[in-house]
Amino acid sequence: MRRHLIASLTLWLLGSLLPVQALGGSAAITSRSLTLTLGDTTSKAELLLPPGSMKAPLVLLIQGTGPEDRNGSFVTFSGVQQGSLGQLANALAEQGFAVMRFDKRHAALTFDPKTAQAAQASYEELSMKDLLADARTALNTAKMQPGVDSSRVFVYGWSEGSILAAHLALETGAKGLIVQGPVLDSYAATFTRQFGRVGLKYLSAYAKDGKIDLQGVMAALMGPGSGLARTQAQLLLALDSTPDKPKLNTYFDANRDGRLDLKGEVLPALQVGYPQLLDGSPKYGAVGGLPVLGKLAPKLRMPVLILQGENDGNIDPDDARKLSALLPKTSTLKLYPGLGHSLGKAADITQDNFAPMQTAPMNDIAQWLKTLK
Repeated sequence: MRRHLIASLTLWLLGSLLPVQALGGSAAITSRSLTLTLGDTTSKAELLLPPGSMKAPLVLLIQGTGPEDRNGSFVTFSGVQQGSLGQLANALAEQGFAVMRFDKRHAALTFDPKTAQAAQASYEELSMKDLLADARTALNTAKMQPGVDSSRVFVYGWSEGSILAAHLALETGAKGLIVQGPVLDSYAATFTRQFGRVGLKYLSAYAKDGKIDLQGVMAALMGPGSGLARTQAQLLLALDSTPDKPKLNTYFDANRDGRLDLKGEVLPALQVGYPQLLDGSPKYGAVGGLPVLGKLAPKLRMPVLILQGENDGNIDPDDARKLSALLPKTSTLKLYPGLGHSLGKAADITQDNFAPMQTAPMNDIAQWLKTLK
């Protein structure tokens, strides 16, 4: 794999200062456009400043998995999945915090069909250490900005970003850490658990006696499940499948009977296959990966706020509970019934479609921050 340059701290321009109407119709907050140099490319960033002349404590927002923009939005096969970090940033700025968020490296180009494929490929070559360097660049840039109190820094991370946020909070001595849908266990274990929780539940409706055939897999792909749920069906197709000539992945068909036993064949195969597959990954392998929160927990002595939807399809809520138990008593766990991975409404773990974040979690973050600032 090509090695990428460590992200360097380079601020190209302060950009324009634009008034932004805060949530709730109160006094205007200020938006400052920034450009960061991340590795061998540039990315846009935005710093929101609250009303008033006093220096404000800083909150850095770090997105989840994949080439997401500063709002946590990303491209899917069916269009753009809108994120909620823009709304969260406004809510926190309205409450007196400076909030920094940024486009991940190569993210902007994934929204243009002409450049999407190359940008996605470039992103896939990045390691978690590269992404941590990028988040460090964003944080250091924000700390240098007028109107920011660099002595009072908080770091927020969603999903995969929870790992980056925890590492950054540790190395910078942040006043507090916020993790939403935290990744407690290894990626191999996390992905396997996604199949065990979401895949089995969703695919069982298309299986007979716990075994699914090609027709059932194709029906599940077109079914009403979330993107994650339908991805579990896609896993069961051979890599050389096409829409015209779909076929089952024989890796999962141990007895070669043309039907996949979801619990007896697929789940055990994933338990073996995911560690082997991810070991060579630039992001999740031994070389480019980073310790997950389960490993970092003993070192996290600063206050930690854990936010977890109880209908989260990506992350098992039990992982949030386990993380809370591993942390000092200064940590706070907030569980939200009926909310999913994005802390938006989700009827079920197989229907977790990253709906817009609800107001209650945003208010909880703001109130927690106020107790520490």
